[in-house]
Amino acid sequence: MNNTAPHSLPPASEITEILYGNDNILKRTLETYSWIKERLEGSIDNAGPAIHVIYDPIWNGLVQLKEKDVKIRVVTEITVDSISYCKRLLEVSETRHLDGVRTNFAIADGKESLLHGVSEEKNPLSQAIVTSVKVLVEAQESLFENLWKSAIPAQVKIKEIEDGLKPQFIETLKDPLEVQKVVYDLVISAKQEIQMLLLPSNNNSTNKFLTEEHKQVMIQLFKVAILRGLRVRILTSNNMQNQLKKTIEERRIAIMEKLRQRNHEQKKKGIEKRGGSVGVLAQEKIEIRLIDKLHQQRRLQTKVSFLIVDSKVCLVEDLKVHNENNSKNNNSDEVLSLATYSNSDSTVLAYSSIFETLWTQTEINTQSIR
Repeated sequence: MNNTAPHSLPPASEITEILYGNDNILKRTLETYSWIKERLEGSIDNAGPAIHVIYDPIWNGLVQLKEKDVKIRVVTEITVDSISYCKRLLEVSETRHLDGVRTNFAIADGKESLLHGVSEEKNPLSQAIVTSVKVLVEAQESLFENLWKSAIPAQVKIKEIEDGLKPQFIETLKDPLEVQKVVYDLVISAKQEIQMLLLPSNNNSTNKFLTEEHKQVMIQLFKVAILRGLRVRILTSNNMQNQLKKTIEERRIAIMEKLRQRNHEQKKKGIEKRGGSVGVLAQEKIEIRLIDKLHQQRRLQTKVSFLIVDSKVCLVEDLKVHNENNSKNNNSDEVLSLATYSNSDSTVLAYSSIFETLWTQTEINTQSIR
């Protein structure tokens, strides 16, 4: 049975319509399919693939477009539940995955755009807006291209889900609070080693190298390192090193005191624990090396600080002084932070290589804290 609508023509004028009801929207969709000659692009949410595959009229329409060599591109969110439907879509289209896609629209030959709402399973296309107004269609095309560039091939996402792999990502963080939270979470997640290049944001601010936010993160880092016996390697300046040493010693004393109190309480209750607190603390290794000489020799070109955890994930933070020359408002210590957060193998490897190179170059300046 042929489920396509009679052949119709593309819009001759710029109009915008609102459609109600599944039958009207389906009819209009199939009419549009009948005149498409070159391309069909669309974005659908994670329920969209099932709708396009299960509903025979829509699926048959897509198959016929494929047979006419119409280029079909789809952006959707691929989930465990939608994998089978996305595999079917790949038979007729080039499909990409993008996390969090919630918009549903399609563009036909760059001449008409249909934006529809998906409400319930029984009424999947209950309302829609169709427009052939050029500026509106072009706006949807621009939106689609941005989504397309941000998305990854469907095959990659399907493989990640089926193989249980953690997807690789690169994110840009602009909110200082968000950056702080990510660093905090990364430190807590560490199991073996933490590498850090910690540079001051302002060389003129000799008394304010460690902001309160950074200090809290460093306190947590040293706490985790001391309790878990992690290896921590830090490249930093001489002035920052002094503050770091002080923070480390404060953390060690605080942890020792807590462990003594805990051991004392256990002894009172008649509980003996194998391996005292000293054994736990003796395992940790925190090493700090100075990069001041590299600065003086201009061999250190980077102006960023970065954190690498277990050679699996990194966060790179670019600290830029804001209004540095504004002496009137005295804002020389105010900084803007832009950070890149990634578990990409190539990105982590690149920064790990930078760290190891700098670490080797600072051999003569090694300062170890055990």
